[in-house]
Parts: sequence; C-alpha cells; structure tokens
Amino acid sequence: MKPVLAWIKANLVSVIAIIVAIAAFPVLFYFSSGWNKSLQEQVETEVSGNIRELNQISVNYEAPTLDPSTPSASFSRVPNEATTEAIKSWFDSLRIEIEKINVLALDANNPSRQPLVEGLFPQPSAAESTSKRQEMARVWPGAMARLLRDAGAAGPPDPAVVFDQLLAQYEVERQRLLGVEAAEDASLEPEDEERIRTDLGAERLRIYENYADELRFYGDSSVIENVGTWEETRGAPSLEQCWEWQLRYWTLQNTLRALANANTDEAGQELTVPLAPIKRIESIGIQEWDFETVSRPPNQQPPATANTSNEIPRNYAISVSGRTAWPAATQNQLYDIRYVDLSLIVDSSRIPHVLAAFPRTGLLTVVDLPLIEDYDPRPDLARGYYYSADPLVRMRLRIETIWMRKWMAPMVPDTIRAMMGIPNDWAKPEPAASESPDSTPSAVQ
Repeated sequence: MKPVLAWIKANLVSVIAIIVAIAAFPVLFYFSSGWNKSLQEQVETEVSGNIRELNQISVNYEAPTLDPSTPSASFSRVPNEATTEAIKSWFDSLRIEIEKINVLALDANNPSRQPLVEGLFPQPSAAESTSKRQEMARVWPGAMARLLRDAGAAGPPDPAVVFDQLLAQYEVERQRLLGVEAAEDASLEPEDEERIRTDLGAERLRIYENYADELRFYGDSSVIENVGTWEETRGAPSLEQCWEWQLRYWTLQNTLRALANANTDEAGQELTVPLAPIKRIESIGIQEWDFETVSRPPNQQPPATANTSNEIPRNYAISVSGRTAWPAATQNQLYDIRYVDLSLIVDSSRIPHVLAAFPRTGLLTVVDLPLIEDYDPRPDLARGYYYSADPLVRMRLRIETIWMRKWMAPMVPDTIRAMMGIPNDWAKPEPAASESPDSTPSAVQ
C-alpha cells in the first residue's frame, strides 16, 4: 500500500487528470446528447428551407414551331432532367424537319440548272467578257421561244398553208365535176358550188381540230412580254443585265412546267388542246429587275456569312402570302421572289385543277385572280384556234415564284451579291456530302 501511495504522490498531477477525465465522461455524454439533438434540428430546418426555396424556383420552357406565325408552346416548371431532355429532343427534331424542308425547297428549284452561256457567271475572264455577254444577248430571245415549243405550245396553223390545202381540195372536186379538160372559166352549177363550200368549211374545221390535237396549248413567242432583240449598236450588255435575262429564263421555265402539269391528267397522261383545261396562253409577263438603277450598299461588299435564323417579316400589303424579299425586305437572305402575270383561256369547269397545278409543280403560289370572265371562242375559231365545245373563261392570275439563294449564289455576279446581300460563304462550293453544314437555315415560310 505504501509503495502505491508513494507513486500517487510522485505522479499527483497525472492522477488528478485521470480522475477528472473519468468523472467528466458521463457528464459530457449527458450534455453532448442534448447538443446533438439541437444541431440536428438546426440542420433539418436549414435543409427544409433550402428545399422550399428550390421548389419555388420556376423555369420557363419554350418549344417553338416550324411556322413562326404559330405561337410557341410555353410553360413554367421546376427544372428537372426529364423536361429538359424532352425540350432538347423537340429542338433536335425541329432542326431535322427544317433541314428536310430546305432540301425539298432546293430540289423544287431544280438546282442542277445550268446558265445559258457557259463561262459567263459569276464572272467571265477579262479576255472573254465582251464576247460572252454578246453571246447571251444573241441566244436569250431564241431560248425563251424554245421553252414554249418544248412545252408543246405553238400558235394557230399558218393561214396560207390552210388556204393551199383547201384550194387543192377545191380543184380536185371541180375537175371531178367539170372534167380535167374543162376551161379555167368554166362555172359549176350553183348547187355544186354551195355543196363544195360547205364541204370545204367542214374540212377547214377538221384541219384546225387535227392541228389542235398535236398541241398542249396555243401560244407562240409573241405571248412572252418584253423579250426583244438587243441592238448591237448598244455594245455588249452589262453582266447585271445578262443575269437578269438568265433569271427570267428560269422563271419562264418553271411557269411553263406548271402550265404543262395543269394539262396532265391524274394518270400522268399529257392532254392536248381539245381535252386540256388550259386552251391558250394569251400572255406571260415576268417581273423585271433593273439592277442598273437599284441603290447599292455604300461599301459594295456582300456579308461574310448568312443570317437565316431570324424570322422573315410578312407584309400582306404586298401579296396574300405575306412573303417579302429583296428589295422590299433586305432581312430575307434565304430566297428571292419573282412575280409572273398570266392571261389564259381555260375550261371554266376545271379552274380549280389549273390553280392546284402551281403549288404542285414547286415553289409557286397563286396570289391574285384579278379577272375571270366568260369567253366567246368564235372569233378565235375564224383565226384557226380550235378549243372544242367546252365552256370557256379568260383568267388572269398572278403567280409568286420563290428562288432559293443558296444554289444560285455560286453563279451570282459579285456586284449583285453585294447589292442583294447574298453572303460570301454561299458563293463557295458546297461541302462534300460527308461534311456537315455549320448551321441549319430557317424554313421557307
């Protein structure tokens, strides 16, 4: 016992510390339990508050539509992965649909078209510039007339040819009645003369009918307005004038395709005049652009890249479609618009079929019908136009034709690209099929 006491005395400080620690342990355990409960309640309160704050956060989700005139689907919701992923999928599908629409629009424009004069656009070489522009002036009027012929159109039969046919038939009948040796001044009996006249009248009608059965519609080069010969004394036309002629050629090409489609039945059979809805083209007026007088941008430089993400403004004062384009709407970098005014002689019972042929052909829309009136075909029959017995109307209409800029841009002269705001990146060759475009253009409205 004494050795233990001696050791305690020698290590008194350590012994006291141990005793205090042992005594304090149950006390500390008692108080720590209370502290843990208080801390837990505090943490729970803070977490609950944070959860309430999170639940009060609301994100506005917006899902646009293909048609800018249709309001986007918009709703508010607590942010969550499922909704975010659904909106992302919607945008992805929208981009795919927009790309499909643009591909269809480009295909409808038939981007494989070639210029009338090779090597003229976008800029001929300095050595060939004058000769290429002069060549365009020479070939353009004939190319416009050739489009009509290729579409199956022609004027009425030549009156001189018809007269010679009827005269030959008259001489055959006269010789049959009077004899081959009859004198030139020998007269037929009045009843024979009257019968021959009646027969020749019927024969003339058969000639007209047979001729009409070879045509898709009547119409010669004179029906195309403002196509004339370029006077060589004026020198070579400007490159801008040559491009204007090229655009009008393509516009006529599309218009005639629509008219030919109107004269095609549901089975794809081409119809000739006696059976066709469109009997005759009276006139085709294609809107002209005078690039020489249009105001030009101060720096004469086209934009570097296309901006097709913004909505193209609509103006219903211009047309019922609301579509606007250069020069009225410089914001539209996606496409251009050309108007075509037509005057047609049409079977009145098939007007809807004719109107439907335009949008069915491509990017063509009927935007005005200023005139539909009854038409008397009898004066035309005397001039060789045979329409059949269908009730007819004269119909005047305005067609809005859309031209996608992207496929034309590599051919557009630099001065016109600057004037119209066609971007430089579209003037470059298209990327290979394996490459992806940098951006997806907006859809045609």
